[in-house]
Amino acid sequence: MKKSYIIAAIMALGITAWVLAGYLFQSPVTANVAPAGAEKHTIEPMRVSVRAAKAQPVERHIVAQGHAEPNRTVTVRAETAGQVEQIVKDEGATVSAGDVIVRLEVKDRAALLERAKARVREQENAHEASQKLGEKGYQTQRRSDETYSALQTAKAEMEEARIALENTEIRAPFDGVVMTSDVEIGTYADVNGEIATIVDNDPLVISVRIPQHDITSIQVGRTASVTFATGEKREGRVNYVAPRADIDTRTFRVEVQVANPEGKIPSGISVEAKIPTGSVFAQFVSPATLSLNDKGVLGVKTVDADNKVRFHPAKIVRSDVDGVWLTGLDDEARIITVGAGFVRVGDEVKPVLEKENSGSDGSPRASVMLSKPDGKGQGSGK
Repeated sequence: MKKSYIIAAIMALGITAWVLAGYLFQSPVTANVAPAGAEKHTIEPMRVSVRAAKAQPVERHIVAQGHAEPNRTVTVRAETAGQVEQIVKDEGATVSAGDVIVRLEVKDRAALLERAKARVREQENAHEASQKLGEKGYQTQRRSDETYSALQTAKAEMEEARIALENTEIRAPFDGVVMTSDVEIGTYADVNGEIATIVDNDPLVISVRIPQHDITSIQVGRTASVTFATGEKREGRVNYVAPRADIDTRTFRVEVQVANPEGKIPSGISVEAKIPTGSVFAQFVSPATLSLNDKGVLGVKTVDADNKVRFHPAKIVRSDVDGVWLTGLDDEARIITVGAGFVRVGDEVKPVLEKENSGSDGSPRASVMLSKPDGKGQGSGK
């Protein structure tokens, strides 16, 4: 029994030695000979799709939120006391300058005016007679002066009576809409009492707040684009820039005047204003081409003259529906549109220029296939 164990152990050691000998004493020639039919391969540069882009002048804008204000708002007040007899223009009525809004009772004002007119005629006759007598030497100059003074007093009293009668008709000071009516028929209006509030919404004044670091870019006279909360869009003109910042917010009030024929757009609604601040040369790119480098800086990858990948930190100066406009690139650049995620800065690549066609805004559009070195398609880009 013990003899069989010994034989088995010897056989196991022999097999182990034979296997190890095969590895230790393998022929150098056999180890270095490549299999028949094998070919030597070289690594080709990665193919990427690029778009040749040239910087173009682009208008920069500041977008600010605000609200629409009326051109003018005034509270009409009574200039004479009296009871309200008639409301001619009620709330919501459109008025023109000079239109009667409210009539007060006339009462004895017409009679007082007629009495004043009679008094003037009387004093005119007295003064005329006094002058004739003075010319003949029958009356002193002092008496002539007294009649002249009495005539002027009578004229002043007549003018007061005329104004008091006219003030019973309270009129609109300018074109607009009656926003509120503060009286009812039968109400007694005191002198300086509120009668109605009139709003003039043509033009509208768009009021926005601009941060202090952007205020030097805003110039009076520039054309601004305004979008109302109703969805309607209008063009306006910057007509005021505050000379001093708000102490609490450090922002400046800027006003844009927008024509509003017939007051179709109401005041008080929210508004977004795009105010141009000048032009800058920028490149148009699709948002898909944007990426972050190792430091988290936003930019795009390009291919230089030596077909090496470069990263350009970029700043977005304007956003459109189809893409963004960037500064920070060369005036002429080959922007990687497909394959940027598969290459690193400094890598040598094989750029494939995409076939361009123009979009609605004149910016380039394209559709290409990105190929790996083995010719198999990887994906498409626009």
